[in-house]
Amino acid sequence: MSWALVTVNGYLGAKPTIKHFDSGAMVCTFTVYVNRQKGEEEAPLKFRAEVWSKQAETCMNLLDKGSKVTVTGTLDEETYENKEGKLVTINLIRFAQVLDYGTKASESP
Repeated sequence: MSWALVTVNGYLGAKPTIKHFDSGAMVCTFTVYVNRQKGEEEAPLKFRAEVWSKQAETCMNLLDKGSKVTVTGTLDEETYENKEGKLVTINLIRFAQVLDYGTKASESP
């Protein structure tokens, strides 16, 4: 089985969340929005990134809503049923590594 590697550069839509496991492992999850033009209206792409281990803690300390970030990892998709009972498919970046923590949107020059 081969995996598609992807690198995305975008902005966080919300503060990251972190989950600690009994084994001592931890995972930080956050959503990255990538702006693009589609026709006459802007429709951002949405990716959920999962960062594991030590870098998960770093992400929690450095990233916040609006932060610009560059992430690379294996591309996957996940389908689930939302609260309205509709199937939703999301783009997922598994085993992500953060290449650039960038700046928060409010800090941009």
